[in-house]
Amino acid sequence: MNPDHENKLAAAVTRELNSLGELPAPEAIAARVMRVIERRNAAPWYRRAWQTWPVGLQAASLAILVAMFAGVAVLLNGLSTSAPATAAAQQSSGWFAQLGFIWNILNVLANAVVAAVNHLGKGVLVAALIFIAAAYAACVGLGTACVRFALLRR
Repeated sequence: MNPDHENKLAAAVTRELNSLGELPAPEAIAARVMRVIERRNAAPWYRRAWQTWPVGLQAASLAILVAMFAGVAVLLNGLSTSAPATAAAQQSSGWFAQLGFIWNILNVLANAVVAAVNHLGKGVLVAALIFIAAAYAACVGLGTACVRFALLRR
């Protein structure tokens, strides 16, 4: 696109919009908006946003939240040294050992693929990918033709 043309068009649109002036809101909408604003202001403090609460209540709620967080941290610290937590940690370490085994297998397979590609050359890899894409397209095309043929008889 031509940037000069876009700038001229933007200036023309801005000029036309500015020439329209202010449009008054319909009375029904203005009344509804004012009622919603009044309802929000008349709501009790606990139904409003936390930033609009009285300062003393904000400080008290913050202190309670910090105390609860500290309690959870102490509780989790105590649970981490308990016998059930130790057993769970041993079980999860067994799961992670299995994941490590699977990761090693995938790593060996990836190294084998890289070695095969380097040995065969990139041309063979590109030809194989083109063949796979053509086979996929043929399967999709034949499937579409079969479905259309089946639906054509109805």
